[in-house]
Formats: sequence, structure tokens, C-alpha cells
Amino acid sequence: MGLIKIINTPARSAIREFLSTVESPVDVEQIIAFLRSRKLNTNKVTVYRTLDFLFKNGIVDRLEFQEGKFRYEIKKMDHHHLICTNCRRVGDIADSFIKKFEEEIKKKRSFLVKNHALEFFGICKNCQS
Repeated sequence: MGLIKIINTPARSAIREFLSTVESPVDVEQIIAFLRSRKLNTNKVTVYRTLDFLFKNGIVDRLEFQEGKFRYEIKKMDHHHLICTNCRRVGDIADSFIKKFEEEIKKKRSFLVKNHALEFFGICKNCQS
């Protein structure tokens, strides 16, 4: 695959900047709120097109957590999500047991895992109180 020339528009740059600073995946409404806070009056269609471009070019991940919308984050390797089904808060989890599980799959099933997605749905600590 050849190099991809990415034209940095103000909106595209701001979206990438925002996604690289957030700690958990965000939806389009959060992105638009960020753009407005930066005085970038970008319409929703432009945001969706930008996210689609970034997704298709492997820069961001598009995630769906059973809530009827996509969330976006900068592409990261080997991390997973904890999703609270009550407040919809999303957290990242990266743990060595997943790597061990991949090694077991390769060893016992002769299957080389190239990538995977794993989400845990439940109730967060704040919602349990």
C-alpha cells in the first residue's frame, strides 16, 4: 500500500487533535461540541465525511457499543473497552491476559490472530452505589 496524502483542513486537524487527547471513544455530538468551542463552525455532514475518511485510511477506529451510534477514537493496538449499560461511560482496558489468550489460540488452534475487538458490558463502580 502506498503513502496516503492527507490534506489537513482546519476541521480535519481539529478532529484529529481532539481524538488524540480524549481518554475514551467519543461520538459525533462530542466532536461537534469541541469544534464549536474552537470557533470552527463545521456542519455535521463534514464531520461525518472527515471521520469516514480517517476510518477508511486506518487513522481512527469506529466503534459501536449497542447504543445506536458510532463512537470514534485514534487507532490503538491491543486495548479493549468496558461499557456501563447504565450511564454509557466507556473505559479502556489493556491487560496481559488477552495476549496470553491469543498465544493459546495460536498454539491450540493453529490460528494466527491478526486483530480482535472485545467489549465488556456491565455496571460501573459509580452506578453500583
